[in-house]
Amino acid sequence: MKSTWSHLFVTQDEGLLKHWQQALGKGSHTHTPLLDTVFTRPPVNPSIAWVDLSLPQRPDWTAPVWRKLLDGEHFRVVAASSNPRDEEAMAALDAGCAAYCHAYSDAKTLKQVREVVEAGHVWIGKALMQRLLRGINHVVATRAPPDPAWSEGLTQRETEVAILAANGASNLAIAQQCRISERTVKAHLSAIFGKLNITDRLQLALRVHGIH
Repeated sequence: MKSTWSHLFVTQDEGLLKHWQQALGKGSHTHTPLLDTVFTRPPVNPSIAWVDLSLPQRPDWTAPVWRKLLDGEHFRVVAASSNPRDEEAMAALDAGCAAYCHAYSDAKTLKQVREVVEAGHVWIGKALMQRLLRGINHVVATRAPPDPAWSEGLTQRETEVAILAANGASNLAIAQQCRISERTVKAHLSAIFGKLNITDRLQLALRVHGIH
């Protein structure tokens, strides 16, 4: 099924533009070197803007020009950095960006970002996710045990996978511990997210550990 989302590459770096086009398909995307184009003539159709964070004079995420776009239902922003930093990632995601990634990520990763964002979820890199999960687990160590009611509706195996994922285990580690394939782990996580009405591992960790 063809995606209903259009994609706009916002960068002045010809090398980066070529990288994105080769990774995601030149024919299915448009390009502008100026953020002002996005601010003054925002797309009418559901759109995802891949914004090169090295653009000169890029407004801060708290600027009013971003708010109208980031708060819109049919516009999403992928913040792409050539020098990723956790602090920069947190600022972008806190502002409402749908993803934060290395601008020169390989094609497989960029396609995963596109898939996640088009599905309405938030994508963040593995390193930042691990950091956030460690922070949650540090908080959990000082709290009373969570209410087990969070797992109502999940199967025993789904509960096991959810707990492992919430504690930072990778899909491979979960597969090895549960003696199942990584494909099955992904299927379980998809079912868990659907049943718990959540979209990612961070939300899962908060739910499992009783942090709201």
